[in-house]
Amino acid sequence: MVSIFARPAYTLLALIFAGILLLVGVASFALQQPWLGVQMAAVDGKVRAVYVHASLEHQIPAGAEVKRLFSATHPPVELQASDLIEEPDFFDTYEEMANFFARQSQLDALSHSSQVTLVWADEAGVESSVSIEPGRRPVHDLPAVFWFQVLIGLLGLWIASWIYLLRGDDWGARMFALTGLLFPLFTIPAAIYSTRELALDGETFRVLSSLNHTGAILFGCAFAGLFLTYPRRLVKARHLYVFFAVFSAWLAADVFRWAPNQDWGSRFPVILEMILVIVFSAIQWRKTAGHPIERAALRWLILSSVVGSSLAILSIYGSAVMGILPNFSQGYSFGFFFIMYLGIALGLRHYQLFDIDEWSYRGLLWVGGAVSVIVLDALLIYFGATEMASLGLSLLLAGWLYFPLRQWLWQRIVNKHTVKLETLLPELSRIAFKTAGEQKPDWEAFLGRVFEPLEMRQENQGNNDCSILEEGLALYIPACGSLPAYKLRHAGKGSRLFSSRDAAFANTLTHLLSQVMGGRSNYEKGVVEERLRIGRDLHDNIGARLLKLIHHLRGTSNADIARDAMKDLRTSIAALDTQPVPLLDALADWRAEAGSRCEVMQCQLTWNQAKDMPEVDLPPRMKGMLESVMREVITNALKHASPASIRVGVETDTGGLKIDVENDGDIADPLTWQDGYGLRNIRGRVEELGGNLNISSNEGSVRLTITVPLQ
Repeated sequence: MVSIFARPAYTLLALIFAGILLLVGVASFALQQPWLGVQMAAVDGKVRAVYVHASLEHQIPAGAEVKRLFSATHPPVELQASDLIEEPDFFDTYEEMANFFARQSQLDALSHSSQVTLVWADEAGVESSVSIEPGRRPVHDLPAVFWFQVLIGLLGLWIASWIYLLRGDDWGARMFALTGLLFPLFTIPAAIYSTRELALDGETFRVLSSLNHTGAILFGCAFAGLFLTYPRRLVKARHLYVFFAVFSAWLAADVFRWAPNQDWGSRFPVILEMILVIVFSAIQWRKTAGHPIERAALRWLILSSVVGSSLAILSIYGSAVMGILPNFSQGYSFGFFFIMYLGIALGLRHYQLFDIDEWSYRGLLWVGGAVSVIVLDALLIYFGATEMASLGLSLLLAGWLYFPLRQWLWQRIVNKHTVKLETLLPELSRIAFKTAGEQKPDWEAFLGRVFEPLEMRQENQGNNDCSILEEGLALYIPACGSLPAYKLRHAGKGSRLFSSRDAAFANTLTHLLSQVMGGRSNYEKGVVEERLRIGRDLHDNIGARLLKLIHHLRGTSNADIARDAMKDLRTSIAALDTQPVPLLDALADWRAEAGSRCEVMQCQLTWNQAKDMPEVDLPPRMKGMLESVMREVITNALKHASPASIRVGVETDTGGLKIDVENDGDIADPLTWQDGYGLRNIRGRVEELGGNLNISSNEGSVRLTITVPLQ
């Protein structure tokens, strides 16, 4: 039978239930401490009553200075501001901590007396006393920061456990789970002793403080281990054990007071662990180059963990230890760690990693702005400025220095390769109005320039919208008109993931291209229909009249003129056809017509055509224009030169189609020719096709060379 704990959901529910029981136990322990009904705090180096229970308001006013405590069984104890310190880690030496714990034991024993006398002084220094019978601490006296610390620790544990239950075979998830186990180990003890009314038993306080140190140092060790194992395994498992053994030995030196002082015992290990986290993250950054999913996960991990923990350490040590920041409750600073837990959970779970690049940079820059204002404010206060003046100057300096720098960094990092839509519209129009054969390579080059993928391949048509695939590694581009669908992989030459912003931008591009191509298609359809109508009108009206004229003039010299007019009309009608004509078929038609015309004029036609002619199609208009050119060239030779023979040579080369027409007739030197209507027509048609006409003479013959590109 399978245990219910084999299911992650049941295990997580069991952990939640255990956490609730722990919360009840911790609250019960805190409530068992004796309660005087007077909340005291250190104000300007003096102990003052900041809150007095309603039953004592008439005996001691809020704000009064509390001088000493005594009872019938305990001698007077003069209160010191350090007695109310929130965190004993703020002492520099272990001797100071030992004295603090001894005073805590003395005050705790006194608080357990049946009646405690509290001596207080007013503003004039006149002392008065009030007798208090200590009672059980009520629930409402536990401050919000107590519940905050306990709940933050438990939430961190539950989140880390959730990730571990989902991905227990991953070393990154294991290290994260270990941080979750250690997180409440230093937040819950701190919640107990940092929110005490006055004192705890010194030995209990020392144990809680040691647990706090244990959780903090091993938490940092597991935190660094997370960067050793995720997203790439940098070391083997046995090296992780050595890593933990070193810091465990350091922890023992702190717990048993073997270290010289607090700096070496508890502060330097935490600082070293943060440095190691930064070093390991830099190594991971180098290792994940060219792996966008791992790089995105690492970027999110760095954003959430390093920023969260750095702000927590800065707020704790910067305010209480170094004194450079305004006072900030240690309990609330643990909330920065909770931000880290939420961020790491999203990263390890791989939820929408392809959307985090821009937000991670935006978050880092936002945190940088906040930290710059805080640091500037603290420095100005440290050097003597008032709080209002320092805040104003900090905001002013941040506005002048940081925010322009932030904008520059944003342009350099995030918007470095952003392509604006308005610059792409002319290119889209150019692609849409190209022929089908030219559209595909130009569209592929266009997508390559916009998204810079390492791989682009055709896909079967799927969705009609662009979509992200493979956790951001790939982007699907749907078919567009005659263009096929594509899958792009590894955006930015492998440096980033595709984001939802890329998908939306690609959707816009494809929709615009479809609209332009649709407009072009409608235009071409209208052109074809109009050409067909004109062709029908020419055939049915003009053609019928010419045919009637040919029958009427049969047997006369004018009949040939009418027949030529009919041929020109048929050529014009054929040019209106939308169907391309194979080059070999067009050459055969031209050869047959030239042969019949030469036969009538008793002129010998020699047609030399290369054997390796390419199998290409001529557009109808190109075929018709070349046919008119050939007809005009043959007509001019027969009419003006009366040649005995005409030789036609046809070949193709890299320049396109080349046609040589040479005759041996009696004709003047071409250099003395004046362009007539026929020659101008020939030259104009050839130039319209992108070609050129060359006329030369050679020992009693004249050669016309026509060269046009084959597209």
